[in-house]
Amino acid sequence: MKAVPVDARRYAWCHGHGLWIMGLPVATFIEDMYGALAADQHGIVRVATREIGEACAVTLTIMLFFERPIPPPAMRASWALNRLDGHELADLCRELVRSDTRTSSSELVAKCERLLEQVQTLVGRVPDVLSPEGYFPALAAARGWLKLLEAVGEEDFLPRDWTAGG
Repeated sequence: MKAVPVDARRYAWCHGHGLWIMGLPVATFIEDMYGALAADQHGIVRVATREIGEACAVTLTIMLFFERPIPPPAMRASWALNRLDGHELADLCRELVRSDTRTSSSELVAKCERLLEQVQTLVGRVPDVLSPEGYFPALAAARGWLKLLEAVGEEDFLPRDWTAGG
């Protein structure tokens, strides 16, 4: 049996936040990426692959190295890429975060697909919340992590305005 190398609170926080980062935002950018590729909108492909590269880098950083807290959005890519330095996926994350204009859109999409597959192999698959067959499994996964976070006394990963009031 393999033990988790950190306490339950940090493990739950990191995995819950990783699930949130890889869930809806990445699913949305994947949809944008394929739509933009089909419509020859290369700028949108670059934006989407950049966002996916950053999300993968941040998710890997928090779920594999149990890094927290997550810095503000403007600093996340550099923070995550710095911590991933030397990891087998660091260069691929870095390439996508750059989304160099010399790289064709189809190459960026292929790299993005490869990175997503490898990240999901390492940290687990997140059901596609935007698809009919993935919607309820994604909600169930989020609910499970939210319950675990509550059980260990950690703050949840939902945006504050979703949980305030009411």
